[in-house]
Amino acid sequence: MNQAMADQGSDGLKRWWSDLSRKTRQETALQVAMADHLIECNDHDTAQEIVLDGLKRHYDDRLVLLMPRIKSGNPEALEKALRQQIKQHGATPLLHSTLGQLLMRHGEWQQAADALQQALAQRPDAFDYAWLADAYDRLHRPEEAAKMRREGLLLTLKNNPNV
Repeated sequence: MNQAMADQGSDGLKRWWSDLSRKTRQETALQVAMADHLIECNDHDTAQEIVLDGLKRHYDDRLVLLMPRIKSGNPEALEKALRQQIKQHGATPLLHSTLGQLLMRHGEWQQAADALQQALAQRPDAFDYAWLADAYDRLHRPEEAAKMRREGLLLTLKNNPNV
Protein backbone atom coordinates (compact mmCIF):
# COMPACT_ATOMS: atom_id res chain seq x y z
CA MET A 1 0.00 0.00 0.00
CA ASN A 2 2.76 2.45 0.95
CA GLN A 3 4.70 1.60 -2.20
CA ALA A 4 1.67 2.13 -4.44
CA MET A 5 1.05 5.48 -2.75
CA ALA A 6 4.70 6.53 -3.06
CA ASP A 7 4.92 5.51 -6.71
CA GLN A 8 1.60 6.76 -8.09
CA GLY A 9 -0.31 8.55 -5.33
CA SER A 10 -4.06 8.16 -5.20
CA ASP A 11 -4.29 6.46 -8.62
CA GLY A 12 -1.74 3.85 -7.60
CA LEU A 13 -3.61 3.23 -4.36
CA LYS A 14 -6.91 2.78 -6.18
CA ARG A 15 -5.33 0.35 -8.67
CA TRP A 16 -3.73 -1.59 -5.82
CA TRP A 17 -7.08 -1.68 -4.00
CA SER A 18 -9.02 -2.89 -7.03
CA ASP A 19 -6.50 -5.71 -7.55
CA LEU A 20 -7.32 -7.12 -4.11
CA SER A 21 -10.00 -9.76 -3.71
CA ARG A 22 -13.39 -8.59 -2.52
CA LYS A 23 -12.96 -10.60 0.67
CA THR A 24 -9.65 -8.89 1.42
CA ARG A 25 -11.15 -5.44 0.73
CA GLN A 26 -13.78 -6.17 3.38
CA GLU A 27 -11.21 -6.43 6.18
CA THR A 28 -11.84 -3.45 8.45
CA ALA A 29 -8.19 -2.83 9.36
CA LEU A 30 -7.30 -2.67 5.67
CA GLN A 31 -10.24 -0.33 4.94
CA VAL A 32 -9.07 1.99 7.73
CA ALA A 33 -5.50 2.01 6.42
CA MET A 34 -6.64 2.56 2.83
CA ALA A 35 -8.99 5.42 3.74
CA ASP A 36 -6.25 7.01 5.84
CA HIS A 37 -3.78 6.83 2.93
CA LEU A 38 -6.38 8.27 0.53
CA ILE A 39 -6.99 11.20 2.88
CA GLU A 40 -3.23 11.80 2.91
CA CYS A 41 -3.31 11.81 -0.92
CA ASN A 42 -6.19 14.30 -0.84
CA ASP A 43 -8.61 11.81 -2.41
CA HIS A 44 -11.42 12.42 0.04
CA ASP A 45 -14.25 11.13 -2.15
CA THR A 46 -12.70 7.66 -2.51
CA ALA A 47 -11.82 7.62 1.19
CA GLN A 48 -15.46 8.40 1.96
CA GLU A 49 -16.65 5.56 -0.28
CA ILE A 50 -14.43 3.08 1.55
CA VAL A 51 -15.47 4.30 5.00
CA LEU A 52 -19.18 4.24 4.15
CA ASP A 53 -18.93 0.82 2.49
CA GLY A 54 -17.10 -0.53 5.53
CA LEU A 55 -19.70 0.83 7.94
CA LYS A 56 -22.53 -0.67 5.90
CA ARG A 57 -20.99 -4.11 6.35
CA HIS A 58 -19.68 -3.84 9.91
CA TYR A 59 -19.61 -1.08 12.51
CA ASP A 60 -16.11 -0.16 13.69
CA ASP A 61 -14.99 2.86 15.73
CA ARG A 62 -11.84 3.16 13.61
CA LEU A 63 -13.93 3.94 10.53
CA VAL A 64 -16.00 6.51 12.43
CA LEU A 65 -12.83 8.21 13.70
CA LEU A 66 -11.77 8.91 10.10
CA MET A 67 -14.98 10.76 9.23
CA PRO A 68 -14.06 14.23 10.55
CA ARG A 69 -10.89 14.17 8.42
CA ILE A 70 -12.82 13.53 5.19
CA LYS A 71 -13.52 16.64 3.14
CA SER A 72 -15.59 15.24 0.30
CA GLY A 73 -18.01 16.82 -2.11
CA ASN A 74 -20.89 14.97 -0.46
CA PRO A 75 -20.70 15.52 3.32
CA GLU A 76 -24.40 14.78 3.70
CA ALA A 77 -23.65 11.10 3.05
CA LEU A 78 -21.40 11.00 6.11
CA GLU A 79 -24.02 12.69 8.28
CA LYS A 80 -26.69 10.28 7.01
CA ALA A 81 -24.46 7.29 7.75
CA LEU A 82 -23.79 8.56 11.29
CA ARG A 83 -27.50 9.02 11.97
CA GLN A 84 -28.07 5.48 10.68
CA GLN A 85 -25.34 4.13 12.96
CA ILE A 86 -26.93 5.93 15.92
CA LYS A 87 -30.24 4.23 15.10
CA GLN A 88 -28.61 0.81 14.75
CA HIS A 89 -26.01 0.88 17.53
CA GLY A 90 -27.42 3.42 19.96
CA ALA A 91 -26.33 6.89 20.91
CA THR A 92 -22.65 6.40 21.68
CA PRO A 93 -20.43 9.36 22.62
CA LEU A 94 -18.20 8.73 19.59
CA LEU A 95 -21.10 8.79 17.13
CA HIS A 96 -22.57 11.99 18.61
CA SER A 97 -19.18 13.70 18.84
CA THR A 98 -18.39 12.84 15.22
CA LEU A 99 -21.82 14.01 14.06
CA GLY A 100 -21.34 17.27 15.97
CA GLN A 101 -17.97 17.85 14.32
CA LEU A 102 -19.40 17.27 10.84
CA LEU A 103 -22.39 19.53 11.50
CA MET A 104 -20.05 22.29 12.69
CA ARG A 105 -18.10 22.07 9.46
CA HIS A 106 -21.31 22.83 7.58
CA GLY A 107 -22.45 25.64 9.83
CA GLU A 108 -25.30 23.70 11.46
CA TRP A 109 -24.45 25.21 14.84
CA GLN A 110 -27.56 24.31 16.85
CA GLN A 111 -27.64 20.72 15.60
CA ALA A 112 -23.91 20.44 16.27
CA ALA A 113 -24.37 21.78 19.80
CA ASP A 114 -27.16 19.27 20.42
CA ALA A 115 -25.02 16.34 19.21
CA LEU A 116 -22.02 17.45 21.27
CA GLN A 117 -24.20 17.88 24.36
CA GLN A 118 -25.41 14.31 23.92
CA ALA A 119 -21.82 13.08 23.64
CA LEU A 120 -20.81 14.99 26.78
CA ALA A 121 -23.83 13.72 28.70
CA GLN A 122 -22.41 10.21 28.29
CA ARG A 123 -18.74 10.95 28.93
CA PRO A 124 -16.65 14.07 29.53
CA ASP A 125 -14.15 14.90 26.79
CA ALA A 126 -11.98 18.01 26.53
CA PHE A 127 -12.25 18.14 22.74
CA ASP A 128 -16.05 17.93 22.84
CA TYR A 129 -16.12 20.74 25.40
CA ALA A 130 -13.97 22.87 23.09
CA TRP A 131 -16.09 22.13 20.03
CA LEU A 132 -19.28 22.83 21.97
CA ALA A 133 -17.81 26.14 23.16
CA ASP A 134 -17.09 27.06 19.53
CA ALA A 135 -20.66 26.16 18.55
CA TYR A 136 -22.02 28.30 21.41
CA ASP A 137 -19.84 31.20 20.22
CA ARG A 138 -21.42 30.91 16.78
CA LEU A 139 -24.86 30.82 18.39
CA HIS A 140 -24.04 34.05 20.28
CA ARG A 141 -24.17 32.34 23.67
CA PRO A 142 -20.90 33.58 25.23
CA GLU A 143 -21.69 32.60 28.83
CA GLU A 144 -22.34 28.99 27.86
CA ALA A 145 -19.23 28.99 25.65
CA ALA A 146 -17.12 30.21 28.57
CA LYS A 147 -18.62 27.55 30.83
CA MET A 148 -17.76 24.80 28.33
CA ARG A 149 -14.19 26.08 28.05
CA ARG A 150 -13.88 26.03 31.85
CA GLU A 151 -15.25 22.50 32.01
CA GLY A 152 -12.80 21.35 29.34
CA LEU A 153 -9.89 23.03 31.10
CA LEU A 154 -10.85 21.53 34.46
CA LEU A 155 -11.10 18.09 32.87
CA THR A 156 -7.68 18.51 31.26
CA LEU A 157 -6.13 19.62 34.55
CA LYS A 158 -7.78 16.74 36.40
CA ASN A 159 -6.48 14.21 33.87
CA ASN A 160 -3.01 15.79 33.71
CA PRO A 161 -2.11 16.94 37.23
CA ASN A 162 1.44 17.85 36.16
CA VAL A 163 0.23 20.55 33.76
